[in-house]
Amino acid sequence: MNTDFRALMERLATAWGVQDTEAAIACFTPDAVYMQPPDVQFYTGHDQLRAYFGALKPGTYLHYHQLWFDEATQTGGVEFSFGGAGKPTADHGVIVVKVRDGRIAHWREYVQKGPADFTEFIATEGKTWQWHIDNYPPKSSPPSV
Repeated sequence: MNTDFRALMERLATAWGVQDTEAAIACFTPDAVYMQPPDVQFYTGHDQLRAYFGALKPGTYLHYHQLWFDEATQTGGVEFSFGGAGKPTADHGVIVVKVRDGRIAHWREYVQKGPADFTEFIATEGKTWQWHIDNYPPKSSPPSV
């Protein structure tokens, strides 16, 4: 794992957690794209990111559970939790990051809301699964490919 990538992502998480907007923006290239596809969030450049990060409330956190980095493509991945201290739910997901010149040039995140506790979020027991072997494939129509 690239230690520079880990350090970059940790600087961002720390800045996010103390609402240091300028330190957070410093982790991004001036022309960075920050998006949540297909059409949830989209910000470009420092000015738009400044407004986004500046709106964060005290107690906001960004925790990483896993980080990966491919040196050849300068692309990294992060499994994360994002939320507010003391709130019952949080956003959990994966971020794909493209790095250029040691900063984030492109950020793409995929998010699912769930319990704030990550262990509870990923637990398999005690849940009512929407899809499982007893109802998949649907009996009324064949699965589409």
